Amino acid sequence: MKARNLLRTLLLGVLAGAAWPALAACSRPIQVPMAPHGVAIVSKNDKAAGVLPDLLQSLGEAHGCKFVFSLVPRARLEMLFKEGNADLIVLSTRSPERDRAGSFVPMINYRAVLVSNKPLPTPVHTVEELVKNTELRIALVRGFDYGPAYRTLLEPALTARVQLANDLNDLMRRLQANIADVTILPYSSAYNTIVDDARLKGLDATLTIHALDDLPWQDAGFYVSSRTLAPADKSALIDLLGADEVGNQFIKGLSKAIPPKILALTARRHAK
Repeated sequence: MKARNLLRTLLLGVLAGAAWPALAACSRPIQVPMAPHGVAIVSKNDKAAGVLPDLLQSLGEAHGCKFVFSLVPRARLEMLFKEGNADLIVLSTRSPERDRAGSFVPMINYRAVLVSNKPLPTPVHTVEELVKNTELRIALVRGFDYGPAYRTLLEPALTARVQLANDLNDLMRRLQANIADVTILPYSSAYNTIVDDARLKGLDATLTIHALDDLPWQDAGFYVSSRTLAPADKSALIDLLGADEVGNQFIKGLSKAIPPKILALTARRHAK
């Protein structure tokens, strides 16, 4: 049995034996566009694979919901959800804009940190201090959102200074080529991108990590659409995805590919 099929079989056994709320099967396939994100979501033969698609597929098989995955750029994913063309978005943080289109279901706690390609000459403790340090060139991934402090970097006044990368690989190559000095993201995402891209070999040894006071631990999880789903399907998905075992299995899946010390920096089980 192939390793991936073995993992899915084990997940099915664990999920079937876990305590779940009484759930009805979904009335139709659930459309889930995804953007590559470290080992959590990877592109394999132009299809979504990785820890989260495997988990959702196993979860769906155990509880009568078929999830249909498609790979799209992160910015496109956000547009699909807001326009009512996606049932679910994953690995999402909470925001007022997304709240208008769906209901947020937390899965894990995560923390975004400041990552630099060299030691900083002057310590940076907050996003506000980062903005004031005009010598530092900032790069972010288009479509990412790590809370109110992070969103200040996306304001029009900083457009000329903040570079927007298309994806994580593009972002890491900008740091490697010294086109940008710093970025903000969960460090486990940076680590996985470096490990998976041979062009970035050795970059992790040059990076430094700085926790920022105004980027605390916060929730990440799913948004379930209020615009595309029948009320019964929406309710069933919220109950299913909100079960503690979903976050527990996701963290366990990540831990098979990410060293514990690195994973502990930016991801942990959701605190109720």
